[in-house]
Amino acid sequence: MARAEIITIGTEMLLGQLVDTNTAEIARALFEIGVDVHRETSVGDNEVRIAVAVREGLARAEIVICAGGLGPTVDDMTRGAIAAAVGVPLTVDEPSMRHLEALFARLDRPMAENNRVQAHFPQGAAVFENPHGSAPGFVIEHEGRAILALPGPPRELFPMLRDHAIPWIEGRFEPDAAFVTRVLRTAGVGESDLDARIADLFREQKNPTIAMLAHPGLVDVKLTAKAETRAGAAAMIDELEPVVRARLGDCIYGVGDVSLAGVIGDQLRSLALTLAVGESCTGGQLGAAFVAVPGASDYFHGGCIAYADQAKTSLLGVSPDLIERFGAVSEAVAAAMALGAQAALGADVALSTTGVAGPGGGTAEKPVGLVFVGMALPGGSVRVRRLDWPGSRDAIQRRAVIAALTMLWRELAIRPAARG
Repeated sequence: MARAEIITIGTEMLLGQLVDTNTAEIARALFEIGVDVHRETSVGDNEVRIAVAVREGLARAEIVICAGGLGPTVDDMTRGAIAAAVGVPLTVDEPSMRHLEALFARLDRPMAENNRVQAHFPQGAAVFENPHGSAPGFVIEHEGRAILALPGPPRELFPMLRDHAIPWIEGRFEPDAAFVTRVLRTAGVGESDLDARIADLFREQKNPTIAMLAHPGLVDVKLTAKAETRAGAAAMIDELEPVVRARLGDCIYGVGDVSLAGVIGDQLRSLALTLAVGESCTGGQLGAAFVAVPGASDYFHGGCIAYADQAKTSLLGVSPDLIERFGAVSEAVAAAMALGAQAALGADVALSTTGVAGPGGGTAEKPVGLVFVGMALPGGSVRVRRLDWPGSRDAIQRRAVIAALTMLWRELAIRPAARG
């Protein structure tokens, strides 16, 4: 099995100013093709240190992947460092230079002289095109091993990794094993409950394996198999998945790269229903979850952030007397907010949130973490769920959003599809 090391480059990561998401993405992609990642390293913007890290990586692994440092500025030193590590000069790649010139021409901007360095590569390198930015990547072989350099911005790195780097590695090193991971997305059930349902499978399974990854209000169940081919690994998961599903019941909302909001969108389309939201404590995050899904305009009418009591009254039609009697954080107001959003935005279904997100504002009767989620349904019926969690303001808001999504997902799951 080929071994790999990942080197992320950028002083901002060492200062805690930037969170590295590239390493995880690269490691996952390598894992899936049977390449074992032995070490992950972060290095600042220093050419000598980058070159040392590359040489050390080559001494331990067949594949070294560098992420970052391919931009046009003086602190982008990866090209020169890799050239120094393998003892070759930098040379100009004319197709890359023409690509850069054409890119700036389309943008109707003059190309600064420092942008030209992005067309310089270690002698002998093969260039990876970058349709998502101005910094091409490259790969260079050295004494039977390989160094791959990818741009730092994830929107550029992820496509280049998928379209160029991984296919190149598969073709060059022909990994002798393949891994396939299938993720079952669950909602509405806690991690400990899920664990109790599949604990014996977890202990017994060696290949495929079962693992759980908890998020606020959601838990992923990951099935991973190893075989000589991806088809073989997928077949092993195909055998295990029905067994796991039988244990988990109806808490699985999707498989793979899907969101709960996206699944709800598909449900709403199938049922020919529209949606609106009225939010207080979540401050627009619930609506944002729906808008993040492409095509949400098919079913999502919009939302109202009614944070102040006056806004709840004027925008959502909540009675001042109701707020006076029960308080803004109450079952009655959550119900009124959902009905108000449903009416104001002309939607079939509406969700609402009101609560005490903290860190201040809590009382003995209504502590920080108390949230009410309302759901107005066709025909005028409304339901409210009371929730009470400890945690930070951000965590309480995120859990409130997930609780609202889960509530609606479960309700829609039991409704018959609309007739065409």
